[in-house]
Amino acid sequence: MVRTGKVVSAGPDAIEVCFERPEMCAQCGACMGHKPHETTVKIQGTAEIGDTVAVEMPDANIVKVSLIAYIIPVIGLLLGLMIGQIVLKNDVWAALAGIVGLTAGILIARVFDKKLGSQPNWKPKLLAVHHPTEEIKEEKP
Repeated sequence: MVRTGKVVSAGPDAIEVCFERPEMCAQCGACMGHKPHETTVKIQGTAEIGDTVAVEMPDANIVKVSLIAYIIPVIGLLLGLMIGQIVLKNDVWAALAGIVGLTAGILIARVFDKKLGSQPNWKPKLLAVHHPTEEIKEEKP
């Protein structure tokens, strides 16, 4: 998947790129927000603040990252709720155990993220940089 974003911070060997929410996400409404959402990602490469960049992330990795980010914390929450209800037999304690399970799931997901993020095939790749003063031209076949 190739996404276009704007450089918001630039260092000697890495940049931070801000991506706006895709149009198809706006139609979903799952996040229950109607204001524009933005995501900032740190990427290896060089560009200047204000540049528009094209970034590629392999499609297979996007699905795996989504699973890690969402499924592991949800499993932690559900396990915490089940264990809390079975062992403690009290809804309040079960809810607290669910929160502990959710927190543990988030921490586990962060560990996976750090391990996978250090591997080169998991990092987003900078494909192109367009300066704001340049005219962006598309090549015709």
